[in-house]
Amino acid sequence: MPKMRKGFRFSPQLYESFKELASKNGYTVTSAFEKFTSKSLEYGLAFPAAPKIENVEPEARVMLTCLKDGKHWVSLGGKTETSTRGRLLRLLPTIKDDDLRLDVEETLKKKP
Repeated sequence: MPKMRKGFRFSPQLYESFKELASKNGYTVTSAFEKFTSKSLEYGLAFPAAPKIENVEPEARVMLTCLKDGKHWVSLGGKTETSTRGRLLRLLPTIKDDDLRLDVEETLKKKP
């Protein structure tokens, strides 16, 4: 299958800086751009304001259970812990299940 060709315009200074950085790390400009693009899509960095709605409800149920059990901080695999209340607030707009959304909302309204 032939490679698809696409064109982009960059300022000469930006292109040279990117080319130099890519070269220092053992990449060509094209391979660095491809790697950057694939990782951006993989981690949702391309459009950070767009909410991810995949698997939101299972995570919300787990967070809700943790909060109801008195766990106000959980580790999501990072170096720092995350507030269960804060995470539920972020998930709330993306929860489609009406009963779950209402349960989360009512639980968050209660004082800790």
